[in-house]
Amino acid sequence: MIWLTWRQLRVQAIAGAALIVLLLALILISWRQVTDLASSSGYTGCSGDACAAAAKTFLSQVRDGLPQGAYTFGLAGLFLLPAIVGAFWGAPMVARELESGTYRMIFSQSVSRGRWLLVKLALGAAAVVVGVGVLSLILTRWAGPIDTAGGDRITPLVFPGRGVVPIGYAVAGFVIGVTLGLVLRRTLVAMAVTLLVVVGLQVAAPLVYRPWLAQPTDTVTALDVEDLDGIGMNPETGKMHLQVHPVVPGAWVLKNIVLGADGNPFIGPADLTKCGQKAGFDECQAWIKTQNLRVRMSYVPGSKFWTLQWREFGATLVLAGALSLFSLWWIRRRLV
Repeated sequence: MIWLTWRQLRVQAIAGAALIVLLLALILISWRQVTDLASSSGYTGCSGDACAAAAKTFLSQVRDGLPQGAYTFGLAGLFLLPAIVGAFWGAPMVARELESGTYRMIFSQSVSRGRWLLVKLALGAAAVVVGVGVLSLILTRWAGPIDTAGGDRITPLVFPGRGVVPIGYAVAGFVIGVTLGLVLRRTLVAMAVTLLVVVGLQVAAPLVYRPWLAQPTDTVTALDVEDLDGIGMNPETGKMHLQVHPVVPGAWVLKNIVLGADGNPFIGPADLTKCGQKAGFDECQAWIKTQNLRVRMSYVPGSKFWTLQWREFGATLVLAGALSLFSLWWIRRRLV
C-alpha cells in the first residue's frame, strides 16, 4: 500500500518539493543580505529610542533589494500552499480512483477500505508536515528581524505565513481535499470546491474565529489629541467623526472607536466655529479636548504571537482529525 500510494502521488510530490526548494533557495540566497542590512543600519543590538530610527532605516533598505521579493513571495507561497495541496494533492487522491472505478479492484484484494484510506491520509499528511514545516520554520527564522522591525507579525497579513500555523492549514487543506474527493467522486469538481473551501477558511480566520482564539485585550482610555489620525467633517450637517491612530506597538488592533461623553460612538455635532473650514487645526484640537472623549480599543498584543499560533494550529488539527474520522466512516458505510 505504501509503495502504491507513492507511485500514485509521485508527480504531485515532486512538483510540490520543487516549489518548496525554489522558495527555500530564494530565502537562503537573501539570508546574508538581511543580516548585513540589519547590522549596517544599526538595528542589530540596538536599544531604547535608537531602535525606532534604526528599524525604519533597516526596513527601507530591505524594500529596495532581493529580500523584499523573498519576503513577499514567501508570504504568498505559504498562504497559497494549503489550497494547492488540498486541490492538487488531496482531492485527486481518492476522487480519481472513485471516478475511474479502480477502487473496486483494490477492495477485492486483502486490503480493507479503512486501511486503504488510512494509508493515503497518513502518508499524505506526513509529507505535508515535513515539506511545509521546513519551509515555514526557515522563513519564520529568516524574516524574524523584518517582522520585529515592522511590528506586524501578528497582523492578519503576516500571521498565517509564520510559525506552525501554515503547517496546520496545509494538513487541514489536504484532508479537506481527500474528504471532498471521497464525497463528490468527481476529480475536477472536488479540486474546484477544495480551492474555494480552503481559501474561504483562511480568509474567514481573522474575521471569525482567530479573535476568539486570541482572547483580545479591551481598554478604554482618555483620548489624546496627539493620537488623532484624521478628523472628518460634514459642513452641511455639522457632524464630525474622529479617527485615532493605534498606539500599541506590535499589536493587532481589532476595534478602535472614539466614544463621546455618553459612552456611545462619537459623531458630532461639532462647533463649526471651532472645527470648521475657517478654524485652525490647533483651535480644533483645543475644542476636542473639552469634549471628554475616550477611546475604546480591542487588540491582541504581539506577546501573544506564539500562544495564538499554537491555538490556531491545534484548531486546524482538530478539524483535520474530525474530517479524517468522517472520511473513514463514509468509506465504510456509505461508499458502494
